[in-house]
Amino acid sequence: MEPITAKLKRTRLFANLPDEAIVALIERPGIATGAAGDPVDARQGDLVVLLEGGLAMGSDDGGAHVAAFSVDEGARDPAILYTIPAGARLQLSRPSVYLVVEGERLDAVLAGRQQEKSLATLDESVRERVAGLVRARPFERLSLEQIVACAEVMEAMEVEPGEEIVREGEPGDYFYVIETGSAEVVRAGADGGASVLARLGPGAGFGEEALLKGEPRNATVRMTAAGRVLRLAKGDFQRLLERRLLEEIPPEEARRRVDLRGAALIDCRYEEEWELSRLRGARLVPLDQIRERLRGLDPRREYIVYCRTGRRSRAAAFLMRQAGLDAVALAGGIVRWPYELESGEA
Repeated sequence: MEPITAKLKRTRLFANLPDEAIVALIERPGIATGAAGDPVDARQGDLVVLLEGGLAMGSDDGGAHVAAFSVDEGARDPAILYTIPAGARLQLSRPSVYLVVEGERLDAVLAGRQQEKSLATLDESVRERVAGLVRARPFERLSLEQIVACAEVMEAMEVEPGEEIVREGEPGDYFYVIETGSAEVVRAGADGGASVLARLGPGAGFGEEALLKGEPRNATVRMTAAGRVLRLAKGDFQRLLERRLLEEIPPEEARRRVDLRGAALIDCRYEEEWELSRLRGARLVPLDQIRERLRGLDPRREYIVYCRTGRRSRAAAFLMRQAGLDAVALAGGIVRWPYELESGEA
C-alpha cells in the first residue's frame, strides 16, 4: 500500500512540505475509520483528508447537503475538504478511512516553511541576527517580517568581560539584546558600593527603561563573559518595537478587564506613593524591582500596570511582556483614574 505521505505530497497544499512535517501533522489524532452515518469530528479551520469512502457536508440544522466527496478503494489520490463553514455538519456516507488535520498546527507548519524561504533570501549577516532574535524574549510576539526589519537596522558589537554597555546616569540612546555572552545589571548604592540587580544571558534585552521614560540610565550593565551584543537606536526602537510590544488601555477598559476577566492590577510606583493612595486591590511591585520579582507573578494572569502618569508603567509593562507575561499599561496613570481609590496604610 502506498504511504499516506506520498499521496498527500501529490496535492498542492502538501507538495512542498518535507515528509517529517507531514508525518507530524497526521500522527495526531491519526488515521480514523467509520461506518456510514458516523459523524466526523472536525472544527471550522480544520482540514479533512478522505483516503477512502464517502463524506457528506450538510448544515447543522439538518438541511440539504452542501457538498459530497467520494474516493473509491485503490484510488491514487485522496479527496481533501479544505474549508469547513461555520455550522457545517460532516458525516460519512459509506464505510470510510480519513484524517482530520488540526487547522492551527497546519498553519504553524506552513508559516514555518514560508519563513524558511524568506530567510534564505536575506543577506547572511541579517539572517544570522534574525536567527538569534527569533529566540530572544523581546521579539517573541513579533512576526518574522517585523523581526527582519529590526535585524536590518541593528548594529552588532563584539564585547569583552568587564566592558560596560550602558552606564548609570547617562542618557539612553539604544536598546540592546545579548546574542552571546552574559552580563550583570549593577546599581550604585548610597554608601558608594554597588549591588547586582540581575544577571542576563543570551536573548535578554536591556536599556528600554531609559528610552520609554525619557530619563537617564538607572543602572549599569557590565559584561561578565565575552560575546556579541546587538543594539537598536532609539528612533528605530520607538518605530519598530515600542508600538508593537506596548499596549495602553483607558481606565474604562482597565476596570472592565478587572471586573470581568480577573485581571490583576500592578502598582509600579514607590512605596511612599503607594501608601498615600492606590487603585483598589492593586499589588505593589516598584519599577526598580520588576526584574527581580517577575518569577513571583503568575504567567496565567493578565496584568494591568499603572503609575502616577503612565510614564513608568509603560516601562514596567514592556519589561513584563519581555518576560512572557500578558501585561498592558494604564493610560494616564492614577491621576486620570476616575473611580474610587484606596488611601492610607495597606
